[in-house]
Amino acid sequence: MESQPKSSIDWVEALESNRGWLSTVVRARLSDRQAAEDVLQEVALAAIAQPSRPTDPTKVAPWLYRVALRKVINHHRSNGRRKKLIDGVIAAGRSKEHSTEIAPGDWLLRSESLTSVAEAMKSLDPQDRQILMLKYTEGWGYQDLSDHLGITIKTVEYRLLKARKALRARIGESV
Repeated sequence: MESQPKSSIDWVEALESNRGWLSTVVRARLSDRQAAEDVLQEVALAAIAQPSRPTDPTKVAPWLYRVALRKVINHHRSNGRRKKLIDGVIAAGRSKEHSTEIAPGDWLLRSESLTSVAEAMKSLDPQDRQILMLKYTEGWGYQDLSDHLGITIKTVEYRLLKARKALRARIGESV
């Protein structure tokens, strides 16, 4: 008889099904795409090699979230500096805006707005930036955020409120 309970979790499948949002979480804390991919690989290795993985399928997403955060922190420590997230997004956004389909005045307003939002996002606390990105780039609802981050819906509501207030304040400062 085995001393460890058998897990009914297919970890390869669990990692693949959670990769999208884990990638968003990691990218929210690292600006370098290659560094984010490296950290995601470390998360996958840790999840497969870790002897104390959860056996309850409902606890997989919060557990992976915690592993990802530990790996990001380790990455920051090994590099000795924090990296900024939005720089790559700004460059990609600018190249798309040079389309001939929009009027120059509209392009200028959109460019200034994107720059203001990007600068404000950069100055946010990483936790605030992360929850806003998951909500608005991944399109997650409160229940999704709660399930994946391992926090209550009330905590999600509070964090989003706090993050939106901080973002509005930062945008207001730059105007």
